[in-house]
Amino acid sequence: MLGATLFLAGWSGEAGAATLRGEYRFQGNLASEVPGAPALANIGQGNRFAFERIAGLGRHQVLRFPEGNGLSLSTPGFVNPANNSVLMVFRLAETHGYRRILDFAGGTSDSGLYNLDGRVALYGGRDGSDASEGAVLTSSYTQVTLTNAAAPGDAEQVTAYVNGDQVAAAKISKGFDLSSGEIRFFRDNRVGAFPGEESSGAISCILVFDGTLTADEVKRVGSDPMLCPAPKPTPGRAEASVTGRPAAFMSGGSISVDTGLTVSCPPGTRPCTASGSVDTAQRRERGMASASRHLGTSRFSVPAGESRKVQVRLSAPGARSLRDAGSLRVRVSAQVKPAGGKTERAQQTGTITAPRPPAFRPGTYTGTTSQGLPIVLSVRGTAVRSVLFRWRQRCDDGKTHTNATVLEGRSRVRHGRFLLKGRLNSGGTARVSGTLRSANASGTLFREGPSASGARCAVAKIKWNAQATSVESGTSH
Repeated sequence: MLGATLFLAGWSGEAGAATLRGEYRFQGNLASEVPGAPALANIGQGNRFAFERIAGLGRHQVLRFPEGNGLSLSTPGFVNPANNSVLMVFRLAETHGYRRILDFAGGTSDSGLYNLDGRVALYGGRDGSDASEGAVLTSSYTQVTLTNAAAPGDAEQVTAYVNGDQVAAAKISKGFDLSSGEIRFFRDNRVGAFPGEESSGAISCILVFDGTLTADEVKRVGSDPMLCPAPKPTPGRAEASVTGRPAAFMSGGSISVDTGLTVSCPPGTRPCTASGSVDTAQRRERGMASASRHLGTSRFSVPAGESRKVQVRLSAPGARSLRDAGSLRVRVSAQVKPAGGKTERAQQTGTITAPRPPAFRPGTYTGTTSQGLPIVLSVRGTAVRSVLFRWRQRCDDGKTHTNATVLEGRSRVRHGRFLLKGRLNSGGTARVSGTLRSANASGTLFREGPSASGARCAVAKIKWNAQATSVESGTSH
């Protein structure tokens, strides 16, 4: 801070010089390095600190934020509402479409600073707008600076810079002054037109100035290693990186998986080819590794200069496996290849949960038959493995027989239905059919042939109902 203070003190004699008021490094907290400045505040739940490598700058502690989350900063008495500047080093996981970067209207206006398909966009609607000519944002860390200056007609002269170079400027009538008393980062408006234009990402540092930085000052501040210097990415190289955790969601009646991976195509090239896949992660039980199963693949194209989340639509068998199991541990992977360039890859493991409750619960079901006798079903994974039931029937010897029967095997549950049949040690054959729905099971049973006593019996169409107990007998994998 000593070097930064001396550097900025040299501006104090200039008319309208900008003063550094807030410096946020995210070293395990949201406080400012400049004494007396207000701390940042989290918007939403789930922001967390992490360490990430920033191109050309090494490993830094950053703040990761999920999509829909962000940060806010109270500004009354802190900076001039009409003359102020903000410099940030951050990354967005998704640069396709509009993604909010800065909001000065407290979440009540669509006006603000955005990413637009990898371009930096100043959006003011009919009140003034501009965007960079080329794509300048990918999922890599980038330094972006926004300066505001009061303009005639209660407007704001707004200028955006990327890594010290001006990329957009506009005179905007509404939405860029700080009459709201709040700067919001990465969280879109909740009132007005087009809400919810957001991306997950991470931020490394923020500088807030009282006053409007000139173009020369933006370059000087943005290159100072003691402040918030611009990253130095390798030009022309595609990127595949881990930007979140895997999660399943419903998409048009199907189940898709957001892999938590992001791929980026370098600016100035042709579109990149990309793909993603989801497989069950191998588990080791008693020293044996279980075989992984393929759940889904996605292939797509990424335009030059853009970043895309890797989302995979599960195949029908893959979606059924997830629904039946409720949750699965998976290995997700992604790759991206620029034209004539090197393929980049990323992968991770995690647990995904079915976006809707599973069709049934693996475990033990207990209940009674229509004769008032007990029945027990064991369901492991997606199959009924055994049924124990007691039956009572008058047989051909003229006597009423009551007996316990255990039927073992493996009947896969399809669309909630199953059929288990086989020969019995006690004599004869049995067939049990039914339906599993959530924690409930119901169906019919049928038994015929000689009993252990030698009498021939036929027990048909006995209805039964059972419910899952707290004793679980297995999970799907």
